[in-house]
This record gives sequence, C-alpha cells and structure tokens, in this order.
Amino acid sequence: MNSNPILRILNLIFVVLLFFILQKFGITVFLHRQKAYINVDNEEYQVVPYKSIPLKNILAQNNIVLNKDDIVSCDVEMPIKPLAKIKIVRVTKEQKQITKKVPFRVTWKRQYNSNLRNVELQKGVQKDIKRTIDQVFYDGIFHNEEVVDDKILSKEYYQVVLFSSANVVEKIYDLSKAKRIEVIATAYYPGDPLAWGDGTVTVLGQKMQRGIVAVDPKVIPLKTRLFISGYGYGYAGDTGNLIKGKRIDLGVNNEKEEKAWMFRKTTVYILEESATY
Repeated sequence: MNSNPILRILNLIFVVLLFFILQKFGITVFLHRQKAYINVDNEEYQVVPYKSIPLKNILAQNNIVLNKDDIVSCDVEMPIKPLAKIKIVRVTKEQKQITKKVPFRVTWKRQYNSNLRNVELQKGVQKDIKRTIDQVFYDGIFHNEEVVDDKILSKEYYQVVLFSSANVVEKIYDLSKAKRIEVIATAYYPGDPLAWGDGTVTVLGQKMQRGIVAVDPKVIPLKTRLFISGYGYGYAGDTGNLIKGKRIDLGVNNEKEEKAWMFRKTTVYILEESATY
C-alpha cells in the first residue's frame, strides 16, 4: 500500500480535476444537444445556441434574411439560450392614396332672376384632402393602417346654379371647366326697329325676351345654355345677319339696356346644349 502523502495528495487533485473536466464536458454535450427554434416564413429551424454567437450570425448561417420592418421576438445582437423559441414576423406594407372631397364652400354669391329662369352665380372654395396610407401586413395578414402624408389642395372658382320653377337646385355648372369665348356684345329688345321683323319671335320660334341670345351657330351652337359676364344666364336661341364670328346679340328689355350693351367686350361661358332653356 502506497503511503506516500504527497502522492496521495496528487492523486486526489487529479481525481478532482478529472471530475471537473468530465462535468464541464458533460454540460457542454448536454447544452449542445439542447437546440433552439426559429419560426419564420411558416417554417421551423432547429439551431444550436452558443454563448458567444449572437442571433444575427445564426440567422445568416441559416440563410434567413431580415427585412428592415420585420419583428424579431428577441435581440439579434445577443446570443440565444437553449430551448429558446424565436419568432420572426414578416412585416410588409402596401401604399395607397385616398382622396376626400370637402364640399364646395360659398364665399360670395349673386342672384340673377330676370333672364328666363332663376340662377345664382357663386364664388367659393373646393378642398381635396389627398391622404397617403401604408397598409401594414403581418405574415401576409392585414394588421393596421398608418397615415404617411396628408395634403390639402384648395381650388377657388365660380359656379352657376340653375333653379327649377319650384326654386329647387336643378343643375350646377363649374365655370372653371366650361369653355369660354371672348366676344363683342350688342343688344336688342322686343319691338326694336333695328331687329329683323317685329323683333318678338326668334329663329327657333320662341318669344323674344331677356335671356335669349342671338349667336353665330358656327361659333356657339343654337340651343346652348350660356352664362355671360355682366349679363347673367342666357340661351342661344336666335341668329342675326350681323352676328357673325365672335359676336353675340343679347335680348334685353328696352332701349336703355340696349345702349348700355352697345359693342361691349364680355366673356361667354358655354354650359351645355339643351333642348330647353
């Protein structure tokens, strides 16, 4: 029996070291077998966690590429633990634009009641709100919407409102979209000695009255609704031997009005062709 105390101490140290080495090796083997799990794109990846290797490196080793908006359930800069379950949510966005029209807001108006029918000239502001929205999807399933940008576009313009005989709004014309013609205007009235015949019946067989406008059909078709600056609503219902080119002859009530319109420059807005005024 060996009784050397030094040798016994050395043997004891050897046994202790061997125990720690085996223990360390066993833990390493155990941990090596304890894998972690990564769920992404409807697949599950089994990976081996290491204390010194961050998650982003493990993702790269498995060819898993992260997009900038993707959501990861843990910090990619940190190592992962054994048996950890990491979830990666793919986030995609689809952009769309929505236009919301704010009702026309009247800032000024004037009524014309003496030309064939009641109309109202209105000045106002139309606003359009153009909103850019990102629709957000988590793994292809709609999640929410995010407003990216709001733009308000304002447009100021005039419009003509036609009223029915019951004083109900019948139609609205946007003058900013109407064809406009710069013309020279004259005027005539029922019984005007300068008008053809007795000046009481138009070429369409209508009664001559204020609001009936004589035109050159090559420029302004007969049976066309008009709006004339300074005059109001009109209807192209007559012609005249001297009304050629950009000339119009306005139906008025009397000689005084006729003189007021003698060779005046004005603007005609073409509203629409209509069988009736």
